[in-house]
Order: sequence, then structure tokens, then C-alpha cells
Amino acid sequence: RFAEDNRWGNFPAFSVGWRISREKFFENVDAISFLKVTGGWGQLGNQNVANLQYLALVSSGRRYSFGLDGNNQVVGASLSRIPNENISWETAEMLNFGLEVGFLENRLFGSFNYFIKDTKDMLLAPPTVGTIGRTSVPDQNVGELRNQGLEVELSYRGGTNSGLSYSVSGNAAFIQTEVTQLFNGNFLASQFYGRPNQEIARTFEGEPIATFFGWRTNGLYQNASEINNDPNIANDPRREAGLIQPGDVRFQDLNGDGIIDDEDRTILGDPNPAVTYGLNTNLGYKNFDLNLFFLGVAGVDIYNADRMQGLDASYPFNLYDDVQNRWTGEGTSNDIPRATVDRDNLNYRTSDLFIEDGSFFRLKNITLGYTLPANVTESIRMTNLRFYVTGQNVFTITDYSGLDPELGYTDGNLQRNVDFAQYPQARTWTFGLSAQF
Repeated sequence: RFAEDNRWGNFPAFSVGWRISREKFFENVDAISFLKVTGGWGQLGNQNVANLQYLALVSSGRRYSFGLDGNNQVVGASLSRIPNENISWETAEMLNFGLEVGFLENRLFGSFNYFIKDTKDMLLAPPTVGTIGRTSVPDQNVGELRNQGLEVELSYRGGTNSGLSYSVSGNAAFIQTEVTQLFNGNFLASQFYGRPNQEIARTFEGEPIATFFGWRTNGLYQNASEINNDPNIANDPRREAGLIQPGDVRFQDLNGDGIIDDEDRTILGDPNPAVTYGLNTNLGYKNFDLNLFFLGVAGVDIYNADRMQGLDASYPFNLYDDVQNRWTGEGTSNDIPRATVDRDNLNYRTSDLFIEDGSFFRLKNITLGYTLPANVTESIRMTNLRFYVTGQNVFTITDYSGLDPELGYTDGNLQRNVDFAQYPQARTWTFGLSAQF
């Protein structure tokens, strides 16, 4: 994975715990059945990159043309991968402090863990630029990232003499992400996308990783007067040329020069959730059992790139149903632009028009089962027979307009939570039985 000088790494770690509830001075504390504090520090190395990236690759069979007519072709070789002789280990360093506490003979139990995780010498494949041609670029150690936050888990289990048993457990993680240092350049860009061929995300020092990046908008132009009197485009040559029309998007001129250009782009949203949580419930009554598992996230943005493309009439694809509510005259819409195959105003450039709240709450799994009584199974010479039905992705509560808010990541750490029309997770129901003889 690495050159000889960088091949080895040392990653120490230690942890310590004190179970206070075992101490003699705690014997008379009846309210708390378990109490433990923990702490630790450690490093972990990551070498998850392709092999031999510290070496250049030269490929043969490349054709070169000489002469004005280009007919004099010669077969030769060229550099197909740039080497990175300095590629080395990525190191994740974590400091954490924990508390575990139990009540009611541990029927009620909670754990709390605060952590600071610094990822140093992050290994990423930076996006390529056109000036290097088709030569591939190796992974690089690009910077440092800090994740810090609090993880909480609470659980309770109980039951009655009537055959009822139950348990409830929940967990939540509150995490803040910040890029603390970039080694080369002011930012890292994601892959380019869409007709304008622009990146959707950029990673800046001092900001969360893979923040959405583009133009801010302020509705649509409703008439020619609004275009002529808009200070955002006071010096924009497109206005004088009549290339901006009513029904086009009104972009904001953030640097105040009266022209909408690349200098007006800014951070639009954060694809990293502020809170991730889950809830698990088990209920048993005599021979019946029921399990419910919920999960959700809050405080997260999604970039709906599929909608950006699905409203653009210049694409040769079916359009979103939303285009029926597009701008067709003054006052008809202030968020869905007019239908046109012209891209003079680049209405569908990367902008906050396609940033949506990605928070959701989902019943991820439900299972209902029934186990035949022991006297019945014994009569048919079986030790156990259980019937069950299981549902996955049963329902989702969300304001997101796309098919599935649980999208995962795209383009590694350079881009996250972008909806590229990934296939949504299916709702499934399974009926079955398990038998033991």
C-alpha cells in the first residue's frame, strides 16, 4: 500500500475503568445498583487504499499523430497514473469518557459516552481536473477531521407474573463534524454533475465535511420590470442581451458586483446529521412475541439532484410531475421555473432550490411471532415450532419529497447525502416458520 519508508506505523491505545458500585463506601447506596466510569485514548491506522499507488503506471498501445494531416500515426506509451511517493497511513485518534449507571437491579440502565475523534492524514482521492487528461490521480493524505459528540443509550426491561415481559431501549448520537486542516488548497471539490457541470459539494477548512455549495436564490422573476430593476444583475451582460426572462430563477449576488457568476457561490447546507437515533422494543405475552425497531435522523440536509434534473426540460428524460406547477405567467409559481430548453440563465445550476430537509423517522423492522405450546409440539414430536411475520421499511415520516431519505453517501467523503436517483429501499413482508426436532 505504501512505499518502504511509510510502510510501518505504531498505533497505541489504552483504557481504564472504575466500577464504583463495588467499593465498600458504596454498599449502603440502595438507589443505584451499578455505577462505572471509563476513559480511554487510542489510535487506529487505516491503509484502505489501492495497492502500489506510490508507483507510476505507464500504459502502452497509445497512438500519436504527426503531421498536418494526422495520417502519420505512431504507437507508443504514456503515463496513465501519477505516482504519490508520500502516501502514508491515515490515523484515527480518539479520546473518550464514559459513564454507566443502573437502577432497580439494573432493570433501568443507562450509558453515556463523550468522545473527541481526530482523523489525521485523511486518505482521499481528490477530484481530477481536465488539464491532466485521462491520467488517474492516486489517493492523497489531504488533511485532518474532528468528530466530537455524545452518545447516549437507555434501556428498561420488566415483566409481570401474568406472562407479560417487555423491554425498551433507545440510543442517540449527537455529533459535530469539522475539517480542522487541509494540506493542499483552500477546498476539496466533489464530482461534477448536471448540465452546468458543477460540483454539488465542497469541503472547506473550518466547516463540516462535504458541505453543499452553490448559489442562493430568491424566488422567480415574475415580469420584465423585476428583471430590469434587480440590483443582483445590474451589471450582468445577460440582462442587456435579453437572456434572462420572466419565469427564470432570481439568483443572489453575494459579492455585490451586480453580476451572477462563480464568485457568488456559498455554503448551502450540511449533509451530516446533528442527531442519529434508534428505538427498539420487545414485547412478550405468553406464546406471542413482538419486536419493533425504529430509526431516524434529525438536523440533516439532502441535495435532491434527481429533482434538479427532473424539472429541466433540456434533458431527454421524463420530467417530474412537479412541472405541472411550473411558472406559466405572473403569479403562477415562485419556485418552479418556466419550461425551456434554453440554458441562458442556468436555472438548474447547483442552488438551494434543491436543498431539502432530510430528517426522517422510520419503522425499520417489525416482527410478530407465535410459538406453539410445549404440549402441542411434544405431541407431534417437535421441540419447538414458531410462526412469524416480518415487515421491513414499514413506514417513514419525512418532509423529503424524494423516494427515500435514507440515502447513505456518494463519492466517498467528498460528497454525502446527494440523491442521484438511487434505487429506494423496498418495503417487504416475510411470512415464515422455524422448527426444531
